[in-house]
Amino acid sequence: MVSFRARAILAEKGDSTYTLGMSTRVRLANLRFEGCHGATEAERSLPRRFEVDLELEGDFDRPERSDRLADAVDYSEVASLVVGIGTGPVCHLVETLARRMADALGERWPQLAVSVEVRKLNPPNCPGSPSYAAVRVQRPASRPSSPKASQ
Repeated sequence: MVSFRARAILAEKGDSTYTLGMSTRVRLANLRFEGCHGATEAERSLPRRFEVDLELEGDFDRPERSDRLADAVDYSEVASLVVGIGTGPVCHLVETLARRMADALGERWPQLAVSVEVRKLNPPNCPGSPSYAAVRVQRPASRPSSPKASQ
């Protein structure tokens, strides 16, 4: 898989190998929820705050031209899916949580590439008191883009 950033660099250099056709990104930033995820039993005993940024990338030609929500990826559906996973069954690792979200988005919209970053805010027992620990998972589109982005 060629990353979003690598494609942008190649496009800047005039390489159209990975930029054939128009590509659009739908981005949701700072989705917030509380979940009982953590490596230790103490971390899992009380809800902790998490944030998620995500991008869905692919061919959105049909919704861009029709201006109809029925042809598009509904942000509310995306957010509901991600928050549902975040508030659902416990994960010991943030990596697992991010993977579950990326897999669910990829299963729902297989024609789109998915990037998910999950941030655990104020991770406990971490020297230096970071404001968050984050994991980013990228999943390529599993089938070519279709005319309708929300199939």
